[in-house]
Amino acid sequence: MDVDNSSFPWALRPSPSVDDSDAHPVLHPLNPFLVSLIPVAIFLLVTLPKTQFQRKPSPAPHTHESPRWYPHKDPILGLDVLFDIAQSVYNHRFLAFTADLINRFNGTITYLSLGRQAVYTINPANLHAMLADRTRCQDFGLGPTRRQNWKPLFGSGIFNSDGAIWKHHRSTLRPILSRAGAHEIEVFETHLQTLMRAVPADGRTVDLQRIFHALTLDVSTHLFLGTSTEVLPSLFSPDSDAGSRGQEFAAAFDYAQRAVSGIDDFTLSGVCWRFLFGDARLDQSLQTVHSFIDDTIEQASETFSTGSGSRMATGQVLLYKLLNEARSREDIKYDIINLLAAGKDSMTSFMGSIWYILCQRRDVLDTIRSEISVLQGRPPTVQQLSQFSYLHMVLQEGILSFASLSRKNLLINIRTPTVLRLYPPVAANQRTAEVDTFLPRGGGADGESPMRVPRGASVGYSVYAMHRLPEFFGADADEFRPERWVDIKSKPRAYMPFHAGPRTCLGRELYTLYN
Repeated sequence: MDVDNSSFPWALRPSPSVDDSDAHPVLHPLNPFLVSLIPVAIFLLVTLPKTQFQRKPSPAPHTHESPRWYPHKDPILGLDVLFDIAQSVYNHRFLAFTADLINRFNGTITYLSLGRQAVYTINPANLHAMLADRTRCQDFGLGPTRRQNWKPLFGSGIFNSDGAIWKHHRSTLRPILSRAGAHEIEVFETHLQTLMRAVPADGRTVDLQRIFHALTLDVSTHLFLGTSTEVLPSLFSPDSDAGSRGQEFAAAFDYAQRAVSGIDDFTLSGVCWRFLFGDARLDQSLQTVHSFIDDTIEQASETFSTGSGSRMATGQVLLYKLLNEARSREDIKYDIINLLAAGKDSMTSFMGSIWYILCQRRDVLDTIRSEISVLQGRPPTVQQLSQFSYLHMVLQEGILSFASLSRKNLLINIRTPTVLRLYPPVAANQRTAEVDTFLPRGGGADGESPMRVPRGASVGYSVYAMHRLPEFFGADADEFRPERWVDIKSKPRAYMPFHAGPRTCLGRELYTLYN
């Protein structure tokens, strides 16, 4: 997935030192952390003049109007809004907070992020311009800060690259991920049966998020590497040695993802400690992750070179397919790491969301059970899966063209996206303006005119909030109602669960493959 899979708040990472100031509470002369912020102040004094005044002229194919600014109490650095955002992250309310904020400003707001101009938007026109317009989308990239922060884990893989490097990874991975069939169903069935056997039958409470994390990692490693980490069985048999190295890898991978994204320990003390002394746990986690993947590639290479891996080289396992293309070990390693992150996070998020809904909507669960009862407990085939219309209305994204479907056969063929609408796997993301450019909405008193976006500005966006706009999805847009898609005759412009354009999230292929 062009996953920021992370849903880490874009606004909190405009510079390598942002974590040291944006979460800071009221500064007090006696605050013991004040001294640690001196390097940050020096950094800002040096970099802000360059950021604010060394701009190229704005392109002028349109007349740009002044953007709608957030009413800052701190008009210099914008620490007030950053503090509010930091609190929302700490309280696990970031998505709801930003949705409420942006709706008060007609879908687009401009604010200060440590003195730099930043934008946050949920206007579909802006997202399409930034992500899908073939000319305008080239004005936006991941930005140097993300590439620098993510490089220790993701290298220059598909989630952490732009331009020719990104195109190289994309052209290699997308065709491989688009192929799904009986082998994938067999792999899923194996791990689902492990899950069913392991869940306590006495009604005890279990942590589904932990289980789903283990399940998706086991499935992803099985599909991509040809061997599973076997983390799921070890959750229910703590004394077993099975999957011990897989458990180490899982824990290290999880921590490394959170740490490079800056969301592991969202406290002032944690931020200051890492800024001053580094993160020894991250260093160890990175070593564990890279060692695990390197060893797996080495073993696969030996198997492949002896000919015993010929069956797997046909395309059933991603690693063997990559080895067959004679790619460098470094490229293969980072392709695998990037895809494991996409598979684990997007599917864990999706499964957690669907179970959350089904636990509240017994009527939906009963309808699904009735529809799949024809299987009589047998694993489904690919053809059978495509025939469960209501299941697709609940689970899947609209892949088929709405225009090609008549009202008569809509319920039979369409794969609609209710869960992905309410709870998109990549709920928020951001881009950085690589040149002086503009967005079609956000300027003027009503926010409906074009607005200038200077080079270096962060542009964050919330798919979560956009998918709940009543003008596109009805007055009950906050409610889970699969049947709404029967009445929608064309896919709304505001519907982008995997984003849009050339960098459409690889999670789309993974989601299709997994389902």
